[in-house]
Amino acid sequence: MSNLLVILLVILGYLLKRLGIARRELADSLIRLVFYVFLPATLFYSLLQLELKKELLVLPLAGIFVASFCYAFAYLIRKPFRMEKKTEGSFLITSGMMNQGLFMYPFFLVYLGTKGLSYVAFYDVGQAFLGLTLGYYIAIRYGSESAKVKNVLKNMLSFPPLWAFSFSLLVNYLGFYSSIEAIIPLVELLHNCTTPLIMLSLGIFLEPRIRKLNAMFGVISIRFVFAMGVAILFSLLFNLNGLERITVLIASTAPPAMLTLVYAVEEKLDVDFTSGLLSICICIGLIYTPSLFALL
Repeated sequence: MSNLLVILLVILGYLLKRLGIARRELADSLIRLVFYVFLPATLFYSLLQLELKKELLVLPLAGIFVASFCYAFAYLIRKPFRMEKKTEGSFLITSGMMNQGLFMYPFFLVYLGTKGLSYVAFYDVGQAFLGLTLGYYIAIRYGSESAKVKNVLKNMLSFPPLWAFSFSLLVNYLGFYSSIEAIIPLVELLHNCTTPLIMLSLGIFLEPRIRKLNAMFGVISIRFVFAMGVAILFSLLFNLNGLERITVLIASTAPPAMLTLVYAVEEKLDVDFTSGLLSICICIGLIYTPSLFALL
């Protein structure tokens, strides 16, 4: 039932766009609201209730491990696709950057509750760090300008979910929950809006178009097949079990991050390739991700 409701929200968003009730600009605005308000509230709410354990440190390590292998593998196989420079840049960043916040978070929240969301948020820290540093460097390296350290640092420091993540962990660790108890009902209200808004936005955003089929197939294979293989390897190396194993296996196969489209636009990479690929991967993920939850 949870799986069906999530997919129905995406379909509803897509139908609203097709009927002319909602436009792409609305999805952009909704995603910005989610990014700056609702997603930070969800992270804050879920991490406040998490029992902090040193074992959780393996999750951001897993995110770095899997993303690094995906970037490296994409770089190694890029030549046979004979892509233009701007397309190659998009190919590399979409292979390594994972859409946790605007895709996986709602699924983990629906299937595993706030504890599952907390676990995938820890995983996200590792891969997001690479996306905001290495991914951003690649985008600029293949784009129109030279990479600047200050731009990378500015991008990282202005990342609202990272602030919410850090602050909630600090409050949790110091035991200051009672000091902020008065605002918890508001945070919970915002948190409850996150999944519906994200899924509606994804539906409005969807524009599946095939551009440069071979390169698209390469990214799809890396994100949904190769990444799973690396995640299984990591789970075996660290002997993961239970929720840690489920988190690493499922989170590693997320579609490319929405941030890759922002990078493509800002750095003049292949925007058509990136937007079409994101939509196709989201469509695949809407079937693939619930199937993994059912299997695991």
